[in-house]
Amino acid sequence: MILECTGARQLVLDAMMRIGIDGIVCLVGVSAPGQVQSFDVGDFNRRSVLQNTVVLGSVNANVRHYEIGAAALSAADRDWLSRLITRRVPLQRWQEAFERRPDDIKVVIEFAQP
Repeated sequence: MILECTGARQLVLDAMMRIGIDGIVCLVGVSAPGQVQSFDVGDFNRRSVLQNTVVLGSVNANVRHYEIGAAALSAADRDWLSRLITRRVPLQRWQEAFERRPDDIKVVIEFAQP
């Protein structure tokens, strides 16, 4: 996963062109308009589809948005939420969190034991 925060045109383009198989590029910086760069859309589209990649943009949320999200999570069914976390890995074994397992939904790295 690449989290591009600068909005620098060349870095955005480099991130999109260097994304690996099953990779994600999340653009959170904003680029200034007006500069045109050469970009092979066909090549990018082909690689994106065949390599199962994602490029997405996200705008920063404000405090109200986080409060709404927290309220929605608080009201959600706890049993359902707990089933979304399929593995918990202690910080000392963080590498295990990145090993794909067939039943994984969400793997959490625990910094402290509950």
